Amino acid sequence: MVSADTSAVEGSRGYVSRLRSQQAAETRDRVVRAAAELFAERGYAGTTLPEIGRRAGVSTETVQNHGPKVELLRAAIAAVSFGAGPGAAVADTELGRRLLAPRDAMEAARSSAEVLATVNERSHGVWMAFSEASRNDEVLSGELRRLTEEIAEQTRIALEQWGTRGWLRQDLPVTELVRRAAAIGSVELWDRFVRVEGHTPEAYRELITGLLLDALTVRVGADEFPFAEESQ
Repeated sequence: MVSADTSAVEGSRGYVSRLRSQQAAETRDRVVRAAAELFAERGYAGTTLPEIGRRAGVSTETVQNHGPKVELLRAAIAAVSFGAGPGAAVADTELGRRLLAPRDAMEAARSSAEVLATVNERSHGVWMAFSEASRNDEVLSGELRRLTEEIAEQTRIALEQWGTRGWLRQDLPVTELVRRAAAIGSVELWDRFVRVEGHTPEAYRELITGLLLDALTVRVGADEFPFAEESQ
């Protein structure tokens, strides 16, 4: 039988352990978000670990403990987009769950457009820095390919949900629909349409809604697309 004193000690140790885990998670979050800010501001090559440490309020050694710079880059994109860890399932995040909740194709397209607007606005700076740096760096190029493959897999999972509900067009293979969806939801499209051309986020959401419906879903009557007449 465990004595009261022993139970108290074990309880204290458990509390300390949880506290340390919480502090470690908070520190990592500060490091990753500081890295995301600096990558977006200065690019990948222009960002150093000491600078990340200063922005996060921790030592360079602490930054190093959270991985090499390329790992921080991947973690930064994950943190500022869906808020999940690298490789984590999008469906387990708050934004990801919104992609699976709609009741019909129109609602699915609108929800997807809203989520993409949120994700791309958050992540476009660090993503564009990643893409630019990968042009002349084989390691980063490989990491970018792996990340795009992960995005394609998450997209496939979402589209399979559309398919089971009868919304997905049947005249094209799923692989082609995934490619189309990835292109429509790309950060590059958000960057050009909103940042470069100066359109509003609302216009972006309307654009993406229409593109998703046109490229991915079963054709329906024009009366189901009320924004089509409004935009003419």
